Amino acid sequence: MQAVPLDPKHPDFAVLSVLSEVILRQAGGWEHFAHYLPHLIRRSIDEVIDTPRTNRFTLVDTEKTEKTYLGTKIEILLRSYLKLPKGKILDLSVDGTEVDIKNTMGINWSIPTEADGHPCLLVKEKEVTAKCSVGLIVIKNEYLNPGKNKDSKRTISAAGRNNIWWLLHDHPYPPNYWHSMPLAQRQAIMDAGQGTARLAAFFTAIQRRRISRLVIESIAQQYDPLKRVRRNGGARDLLAPQGIAILWGKKDRRLIKKLGLGPVGPDEFISYQPTDPAHIALLKAANHID
Repeated sequence: MQAVPLDPKHPDFAVLSVLSEVILRQAGGWEHFAHYLPHLIRRSIDEVIDTPRTNRFTLVDTEKTEKTYLGTKIEILLRSYLKLPKGKILDLSVDGTEVDIKNTMGINWSIPTEADGHPCLLVKEKEVTAKCSVGLIVIKNEYLNPGKNKDSKRTISAAGRNNIWWLLHDHPYPPNYWHSMPLAQRQAIMDAGQGTARLAAFFTAIQRRRISRLVIESIAQQYDPLKRVRRNGGARDLLAPQGIAILWGKKDRRLIKKLGLGPVGPDEFISYQPTDPAHIALLKAANHID
């Protein structure tokens, strides 16, 4: 969803409009922000799950401390992406304005007392729906619920959320493929054999959907996981005789466009078993299927 700014008559408009402008400028514009931020969230979650080393597949499998660290991970990657420094007191300095960064996987954010009177960059993600939101708010007493937790943190009230300047709202981000996959199918893929065989089983089951490099790594669980995808011994060799092509967004961009499968990013893959004679001819000519 496009950005949802506050009304120009809103008392926080002047502050938040400047912050929004700077953040989106640093991001390379709203379009780039809307493309990159969802991938940043996916990467953060997948790195916390750490499937290649832990054999875990979803956030449900992680420890409570790791779920807490997810907010820190997103904060670190956000600063790096926006090329903005950490503040002296809060998480981010935007042209000299101290901004706190709060993340939640639920429906609300825990706001610390040190954020009172300061702008806050709110991030929310929900794995079940693969939707995320990013917004700006000035933390004021009248925007918060009265109750406090044991750390004296408060949450934003339902009425208070009307004062959020949304940069992204209920915006899709790359889903966790394991989350939507039946347990039996997941187990069948992981029991298919070594890394190459597991990838072949995965790309057979999941077609015409973008697959990130992190997913490849989680399935291969071996050194140089991309080698397990390529020709000369990789999953492509196993699937080509079956008429299934594995295409890489970095090297097969033009072919992906001709087949109408895009967009596929440079760190993403997609598998495709064509039935259209023209598509079969294209893939055979490119040596993607036999």
